[in-house]
Amino acid sequence: MRKFASFSVVLVLALAACGSNAGESTTSAPPATADVGRASAVTPVDAATLTAAGREGEVLLYTNSEDQQMAPLVKAFQADHPDIRVRSLTLGNKEMFQRYETEVASGGSTADVIMSSDAVGWLSFVRDGNLLTYEDPNQANLPDYAVLAPGLYAFSEDPVIAVFNKALLPEAEQPKTMADLARMAPKLDGKIGTTDISNVIQFGATSAYLDKYGDAGWKTLETIGAHASVESDNGPLVTKLAQGQYAAAFFVSGNVRAFIVDDVAKVVNYAYLTDGTPLLPRGVGVTTTAAHPNAAKVWLNWLLSVKGQEAACRGGFTPYRDGVTCDFGLAQVKAVVGEDNLLVGRYDPSLATEGPALITRFNKAFGR
Repeated sequence: MRKFASFSVVLVLALAACGSNAGESTTSAPPATADVGRASAVTPVDAATLTAAGREGEVLLYTNSEDQQMAPLVKAFQADHPDIRVRSLTLGNKEMFQRYETEVASGGSTADVIMSSDAVGWLSFVRDGNLLTYEDPNQANLPDYAVLAPGLYAFSEDPVIAVFNKALLPEAEQPKTMADLARMAPKLDGKIGTTDISNVIQFGATSAYLDKYGDAGWKTLETIGAHASVESDNGPLVTKLAQGQYAAAFFVSGNVRAFIVDDVAKVVNYAYLTDGTPLLPRGVGVTTTAAHPNAAKVWLNWLLSVKGQEAACRGGFTPYRDGVTCDFGLAQVKAVVGEDNLLVGRYDPSLATEGPALITRFNKAFGR
């Protein structure tokens, strides 16, 4: 999806329409004491790759993240590698894969690196031989779940969260779990929102939630669905929540956490639901047709490093490596919900084969 970083703008405009007044800085972050562990040794690319990357001089990235999110990463990377220019093009998850295939078919230049949250899209991309099977030096220091396929790595483990309008649903009354939200759903009839299952975040979150809860999870979703509305994307969802059309929204991209501050946080807050917080990997890998393959490897290596993960935090992403202190890091999420309630998404082929049935049942549950 392409609208996460626009969340702050959307909410500021929505609050202005509601007559919000400026005041002291406020933040909205669940309190937690997180043990981030110790950083491992730095594992850079070899000298020959680094030298070749400098000669190539640039890397082209197709990403599902807005410039506002990518800016801290690009700035920090180019401070370390001033001879490599990063060109970042924001595209929709499905759009970037389609564009890549079209450009390759026409013999044109295309992305050196792709970054996307679309698990099904990645499965097709890898199956069709479009991903370089490159093993980054960081791999030995990454958790197993960070390797999504040969050459494909999780750059960020983005949680999905619940977001609330505090004027309609005070913090003391807000549900702590999906099961709590289902019990409250009749009283919140028409005041619960989420996004359509065609949204890759919704699809990934629903899949991960059902992997843990199965039929019981479906009963929870069906109970909520009878009293909820579905929006096409996070933009209209959070606008309506801020304006009071919704009291609660669930399975919202965790990237919005960084923007719930100041005036926004006076009206809106977020929470990790403690009976299961899906973590959706944002995959990144080097393409087989990369015009700048060595620069692409240097960029990927830096993204996966502790330093790159620290810069990712500044963009609102969710770093997962040990030794990275971040209010939005995986250690912080785990401190709130517990390790057993981290529903780590993987790029399993069953997502493609079982997806149509899941979509059909979701649409029925939510009256689509």
